[in-house]
Amino acid sequence: MSGNFTLARVTRRLALATAMVTLGLQPWSVSAQGGASDADRPEPGLQGQTMPGEAGQIQAQSYRKGVQLVGHAPLGGRDSNLQLAWVDQCAYVSSTSPNFLMWGAKARPESFGVAVLDVSNPAAPKQVGLLRDRGSLYASETLHAVAAPGHKVLAAGSYGAKDDAAYTDIYDVSDCTRPRHMAEIKWPESVHTLTLSANGKHLYATIIAPFTGKGGIAVMDISDMAHPRYVGKFAATRPDGSSFEFAAHEISISPDEKRIYAGVISSMGNDLNKGVKIFPPNREGLGPDAGGVYILDNSDLAAGRSDPKMRLIGTAQHGGWHSVMRANIKGVPHLVGAGELLACPGSWPKITNIADERKPFVDGEVKLAMNHTENCPAWSATEKASTGISPDAGTATLHFNDVDSATDTRLGLFNFLWAGLRIVDIRSPAKPQEVAYFKPGDGCGGHVRYLPKTGDIWLACQASGFYVLRLKPEVRAAVGLPRLGVARKGR
Repeated sequence: MSGNFTLARVTRRLALATAMVTLGLQPWSVSAQGGASDADRPEPGLQGQTMPGEAGQIQAQSYRKGVQLVGHAPLGGRDSNLQLAWVDQCAYVSSTSPNFLMWGAKARPESFGVAVLDVSNPAAPKQVGLLRDRGSLYASETLHAVAAPGHKVLAAGSYGAKDDAAYTDIYDVSDCTRPRHMAEIKWPESVHTLTLSANGKHLYATIIAPFTGKGGIAVMDISDMAHPRYVGKFAATRPDGSSFEFAAHEISISPDEKRIYAGVISSMGNDLNKGVKIFPPNREGLGPDAGGVYILDNSDLAAGRSDPKMRLIGTAQHGGWHSVMRANIKGVPHLVGAGELLACPGSWPKITNIADERKPFVDGEVKLAMNHTENCPAWSATEKASTGISPDAGTATLHFNDVDSATDTRLGLFNFLWAGLRIVDIRSPAKPQEVAYFKPGDGCGGHVRYLPKTGDIWLACQASGFYVLRLKPEVRAAVGLPRLGVARKGR
């Protein structure tokens, strides 16, 4: 989370800078994770628990269950990896800035930037480039890519930059291994996350001042990638025509661009966080029940109408303010969202039913054993100093969340930072069941890709690098996925 009123800046102003955690990483080699392996290595202790002495430490062999480790790229051993985006056979991994709030990155100066990987051979993913323009150098969470017919785009922005340095770089990735710089955007104010429309012609950026409720969604027309055109900043418009600003963290967009699903931490509409103070920063105002999800009608902009509005249709209270993704579970449209970070019991995914867009409701949540208060260790001195806002290394707490398919959802793909990637059967939202996990020891926090044709899963972790995983055949069978290489009838 960042912006003009970032958690880092506000807590510094409150003399809590000493509470900000670093990972205490140790040097490691490329061979630390070994080669491809089928063997399970179950985590000791409770589900998601980090054992004494292991906090933030990369394991010589990762803890894992139900997945095969197919391939690994260490990305030079840098400890600054955060977000993952992809086009075709390529992966793009952003880096934080040096000494980043949660990562404490100590990587070599020349290693920062968006790493470009060729994953055409999943068993041997290879870094083939590094983007270091003003937007891509420290992109952190401000990264997205899309592959549309004739329009393959990568966008990388300067995360948490001040208004006068709110740069975003636009790349043509028609040849995904060789991004071609097309333009550099300077937004009117600092933006946080980026999301491209499915056709790659609009770039949406969230603006978030979480402790005031101010913000909104800024839009850039990039149909001509070499000549981007700023469309405007949008508030939420009520049915009566009045509008209000809202602090959006990340959005997802329907394929036809007519719907926007926005994770919102607070707003100026007096509609979220009833009875909860949002300033000064506090655990309740940033926790799993803070904020919610806005469902916005974006038909005006999608159709190219003059004076477009983003019209608020419905609000999923407590549906997850940090990251929200589309899902369809047994024919019923859903969203999967969550908050982020926090000391134990941390944050975890919420599953929201949006069959009636005007009356969405949370009908499930995904907790690990370590997301239950009774299993939490006593807070450390730094966690107490931050009133539980800032977790220590080793905490099982969510960052970004994804699903295997937005149209036929079976699995949630949840990066729980130091608890690793947790893969959960969410076909019954009220009774989710974990079916697999991969836990290398460092923080895994960005988006996750699932490729249905191969069954491969891509993720990036803070210091250990980029991974290609694959569900074991028995796990695929248990959740109703077809055997690899066998087409499902009628599909």
